[in-house]
Amino acid sequence: MLRPHLVRWHKEFSKQGLVVIEVEDGRINSLSEVQSHAQENELPYVIIHDGNGEITARFGIMAYPSAYVVDRSGKVIWEGHPGADQAERAIRRALQEGTSG
Repeated sequence: MLRPHLVRWHKEFSKQGLVVIEVEDGRINSLSEVQSHAQENELPYVIIHDGNGEITARFGIMAYPSAYVVDRSGKVIWEGHPGADQAERAIRRALQEGTSG
């Protein structure tokens, strides 16, 4: 469950407008497991416990972990594995575009 890149992105980019939200599929991890993990690791970003998997089903999540980069207009501009270099490039691009307009 620990995703160090999410912590790093939160610390590095939150002042520029990035909001990191982790959605935990409740069909895989219980609420108490997620709460304990977040507290023990002092995770600085928002974590949503998707108790019945409704959010993950709505987004058609087929693999874990999955990540989405959503620009300021609400458009998904990248999706894939959050550890991929492309994810951070998409974040940087979205933040840069958000300040140039």
